[in-house]
Amino acid sequence: MAKSLPLQPALFLDRDGIVNKECGYISSLEQIKFNSEIFRICRFFKHIQFKLVIITNQSGIGRKLITRKQYLSINKYIYNRFNQENCGLDLILTASGNPESRVLTDVESFMRKPNPGMIIMAQNRLDIDLSKSILIGDNLSDMEAGYAANVSQLMLVNQSPISGDFFESFSCLSDCLSKLQITYDKSKSWDWS
Repeated sequence: MAKSLPLQPALFLDRDGIVNKECGYISSLEQIKFNSEIFRICRFFKHIQFKLVIITNQSGIGRKLITRKQYLSINKYIYNRFNQENCGLDLILTASGNPESRVLTDVESFMRKPNPGMIIMAQNRLDIDLSKSILIGDNLSDMEAGYAANVSQLMLVNQSPISGDFFESFSCLSDCLSKLQITYDKSKSWDWS
């Protein structure tokens, strides 16, 4: 009988606003400007054996503002950059349906945040322990998806204060980074630069 591998925690990241700076519908590589803190955060969590997963709503694909070819090129660029930064991604999942479409299937709708579909799909594909996982996002829909999937730590990064009783709120990614350092690097042995 095959021995099952132990579940691993994951760091779930929203793309636009967390991995890269928010700039509307991204259709070219030139539009991608990575947030400087994201690689520092991801290197640490990769080091402590977390899976790294991007979960992103990209309705621009369903709205025909971004082609499939552009989307795949953007993902390849993001995968390569994370590899160059020594924190290779394990998975990028995208909900590409147009939420205003009348032909959005139940599955497409379930995948789109605030629903937990992408998180559950990642959990099944990568054997993730959601009870030890973290989600960082910049919208309430990110927090709602994480809450619905029982992700243990939810961190909202948004310049405009948003309050809630099931997530922590930060005004910028560097404040979120500081909290992660305090919580997960108690020995202060990791070089966060």
